[in-house]
Amino acid sequence: MLTKESLIEAKKSTNEAILKIKQKYSCNPESKKIIFVVEGKDDIPYYATKCESFLPDGWRIEIINAFNRKKVVEAYKKLDWNTYNKARILFFIDRDLSDYTGEETPTDDNCYVTSKYSIENDLCTVETYLKTVRFYYNLEDIDEKDEAALSNFYQSCWSEFEKFSVVLMAEILFWKTNKISSNYSNFKIQNVFTIHENSLNLNGEYSDEKALLKAFCKQSGLPFGNENLISYIAYLNKLHTPFEFIRGKYIIAFFVKLLKYTAMHSDTILISKRKAKDSIGIGYEDCIVKLCGIMSIPTSLNSFFKTMKEKLLS
Repeated sequence: MLTKESLIEAKKSTNEAILKIKQKYSCNPESKKIIFVVEGKDDIPYYATKCESFLPDGWRIEIINAFNRKKVVEAYKKLDWNTYNKARILFFIDRDLSDYTGEETPTDDNCYVTSKYSIENDLCTVETYLKTVRFYYNLEDIDEKDEAALSNFYQSCWSEFEKFSVVLMAEILFWKTNKISSNYSNFKIQNVFTIHENSLNLNGEYSDEKALLKAFCKQSGLPFGNENLISYIAYLNKLHTPFEFIRGKYIIAFFVKLLKYTAMHSDTILISKRKAKDSIGIGYEDCIVKLCGIMSIPTSLNSFFKTMKEKLLS
């Protein structure tokens, strides 16, 4: 019997990205269209913006949102590369925790894999923070002392954020390596911490590690297991730094909350005591969309787009 729930599940299991690739791809050698396949809607404006300067004259891109990493990888695997030209279909894949779990990640010329957990890790940096404050908060002419104060504030808050985020990532790694299915994307990390008097602190109900993990498990649809995560934390730190392996969505939450606080309390951070004026109103859902213009392009992506251009012209 067909139900609304079964139809929803059927749609989720169908990889519409493969169908869309087949519909949009042109076998005509004169075609000047290139297809990008990405994991989510936040990827679209960033990759579209950053590739523009690399596109040869007359070429255009079409971007297909596959909606998750698994479907991007599946689309790459299921296409017959004897039929399709790899130079005209490019895949953009987040590394996630694949270095730790062995999760399948294609290594091909037409696959860009982020150097860190996700593209957000490369974008939501102290450099982007400083640019945002200067260009969008009416503080474009602040001096080096004010910039240093902002950088110190960012790093101080990051140090506290990193401490509990690493614990959450260790729990995720435990689940992944033990094949435990969880809905950790449901967890709203922005509710866990507050920035007050220029310091980042856990909110009361999350104030110790056990309470934090209990809430994390509950919101992820799992019972609290009280696992010993020491070895998982050590393994995470062995291969990458926290800024490289912490989930991109968590970094977005940190970044946006820091910007919101700065907009309201710049006079307590800056040596000059100047007041900021927020002209952009960045939120958790539109951070990449609104800031992609000032976000730098990672070296690895720059090289990928250069190679793309060379192949399109060859």
